[in-house]
This record gives sequence, C-alpha cells and structure tokens, in this order.
Amino acid sequence: MIMHVHNKKKVFILKVVNAIIELFYLPGKIFAKKPELLNLSPRKILLIRIDHIGDVVMTSPAFTVIRTRFPDAEIILLTDSVGKQLFEKDPRLNKVIAFNWPWVHQKKNNRFTYKKLKELYKLVVMLRQERIDIMVDFRGDLRFVVLFGITIGAKTRVSNSRCGQSSLLQHISFYDVSKHEVNRSLDVVRCFGKLDGESKTQVFLEHQEIDSIKRKIESITGNSFSSRLVIIAPYSSKDVKSWPVSYFREVIQYLGGNGYDVIVVGTPDDEEDSKRMIKGISGSVYSFAGRTSICELAALVSVSQLVVGVDTGVLHIASCFPVPIIAIFGSTRSVEFRPYSNLAIVLETKTCKCNQFLHDKCDFSKEGYASCLIEVKPVSVIKTINDIFPKNPLIIDEYRMPNL
Repeated sequence: MIMHVHNKKKVFILKVVNAIIELFYLPGKIFAKKPELLNLSPRKILLIRIDHIGDVVMTSPAFTVIRTRFPDAEIILLTDSVGKQLFEKDPRLNKVIAFNWPWVHQKKNNRFTYKKLKELYKLVVMLRQERIDIMVDFRGDLRFVVLFGITIGAKTRVSNSRCGQSSLLQHISFYDVSKHEVNRSLDVVRCFGKLDGESKTQVFLEHQEIDSIKRKIESITGNSFSSRLVIIAPYSSKDVKSWPVSYFREVIQYLGGNGYDVIVVGTPDDEEDSKRMIKGISGSVYSFAGRTSICELAALVSVSQLVVGVDTGVLHIASCFPVPIIAIFGSTRSVEFRPYSNLAIVLETKTCKCNQFLHDKCDFSKEGYASCLIEVKPVSVIKTINDIFPKNPLIIDEYRMPNL
C-alpha cells in the first residue's frame, strides 16, 4: 500500500517516523497474532474527527456503520467544540468529547501553548480511564493514532494511509484521492464487515429547534416566516476559497429583487463583512453572521429553499437535508469535497493552476481572489437558480427527522 500525502515534506517525515516504528515493532510483528476485525465485540469505541465541521459531517455516514455493526458498544466521538455542539444529540453516539486542535492554518488557536498542552494531557488521561477497545481515526493523522490510540491503550487501532504504513495500526485503508471524503471515511470502517444502508450525511435536529429558528427569523427580520428563504454562505476557513464580494452582491440583489428572503450567514468574525456585503441592496436581505449557534445554523438551512455558497461547512450541513445547493468551487477538488447530496450543483471552471490538494494559497490571484474562482461569474449562479426552481420547486414546510 502506498501512502498518499499531498505535502512532500510530510511524506519524508512520515517515512522516517514509520521506519523507526517498523524497527521498534518488528519483534512483536513476528510473534503477534493479527486480530480478527470481523469478530470483535468491543465495549467502547473511540471515533476521532478533530477537523473542520464539514469534514465531521462528511464522516457521519460511518457513524451509522459503526452503530449498526456494534449495537451494544459505547461509541464516543472526539471532535472539536463546534462538532460537539452539532453531534452531541446524535442517537448513534453515546458521548461526544471536544478538543480544539491548534491547526497552523487557523487565524486563532493555532499553536500549542502551555494551557493547551495541559488540556491535551488531561484529555489523554481521561481517555485512558475510559478503557477504549477500538480507536478509529478518520483523518489519517499519525499524531492522533499515537495520542488517542497507543497512549490511551486502545487494543485495536484503525485509520487510513495518510498515516503511512504504520505498525501502530491493525488496519489501514487506502486514502484514494479520486474518491469523495464520505466514501474514504466509509473505507476506514469497511474492515469491520459489510457496509449496509444508505451512505447519507446526517445531522439530527429536534422539532423544537426548527420552531425556534423560525421564531428567531421572525424576531430579527420583523416579518412572518417565509418559505421563499435563500441562505448565502460566502465565508470559508481559508481565503483561497473565497468568491468576490461584488459577485455575491449581484446574486443577492437578483434574489432580493425577485421576492426571496435572503440571509447571509457566517461566524462572529464575519459579522462586519456580512453587513457590508448587503449594504444598499433592496429587498428582504439580512445578515445573520454571528447571530446563530451551529445547531441554529443547521436548523436555518433545513428550512431554507436554497443554499448558495463556497466550499464551506454550511454547504455540508445543508447536504443533510432535502435542500437544493449551489456550490461554487475552484481552488479545492469537488470530486473529494463537494456537498454529498443529489440536490447539490457544483459550479466550477476547472482552471485552477495551483496545488488543489493543498489549497493554501493562489499563485495566480486577481484582485485578492483565486483566478479560477473569479472565472465563475454571477450570471452562472443566477442561471442555475432559474434552472432549479421551475424544475424543482422544493419548498420545505416541515422538517422530518431522518430515520436511523
């Protein structure tokens, strides 16, 4: 099996680290008996997806597989604080634990401080006390395998080949860049047996959360709830995924001028930008950036008639509901990360000249935006909107809880 890592420096480091691990584990490999993963009866299972919320959502079909395969096991999800809020009511999971890993690409919380190391130590100690039988890491992160697999004493450890060919794992699935992230996550758990059921992303909401968001919409807008609601999601974790503000304004102006209620969503950090984006646009156009929790945001997209945005977690949340999605892609690979929904339409020119596997920056930017995204014009989005509604006038009057 050949590991597939997008960063050459990481490839070299992984090869060196895995060579050392291979030498250390060589005596044990000679005499150790390989576990029969199809016949396991674990008491506790730890699922790890400390990542962007969209990545956690794309992993959710694997939660169903694990719950179906091990109905009596206690299943624990380790994710970040946003993922915890969104999945702590998930009936497939018994417990959700949060840890905000300091990713270097984040504007905040991007380094290991003494406080963060202390928090990590307490987490490892707590997980050791849980006596985990199976650890499943969906990201393919060797650090997670060591910290939350080896260190906590998990007997069986499973991940994908982004970790490298490591003796620390009892099973390694191939990280296939031609597959969607949902299918790669399912590949990780395929070692436990046949995958049954529909591979659908799922977020579970309660009916009162739907009623609550409708009341919040009415409170903020001053109008009664309208079924002609369109969500605009212009903000992503990386600037390289951004679409020009002037393009979004043109689309919002079109929607507002044609009788739709338009809501722009985002984090508290996006609040001022969101207000500037809609300034001077006529019609029922509002900024909700920073005014919803992640669960309220999920409820909001579930009652919308359309979601339009860039490659962001909002679109992946929308893929959990019967809502049309227009996804604007350019600097990231849609084959891997498009919203996993048959109601999603991806608009892209496929002219990206940069490394789409890394998607950290654009070397051919224009006016501060990736050139491939500038080439996706507002008229394409407007035309797609007009194509959707006459052919598929989907109006969601009531949210239906998905069946497990």
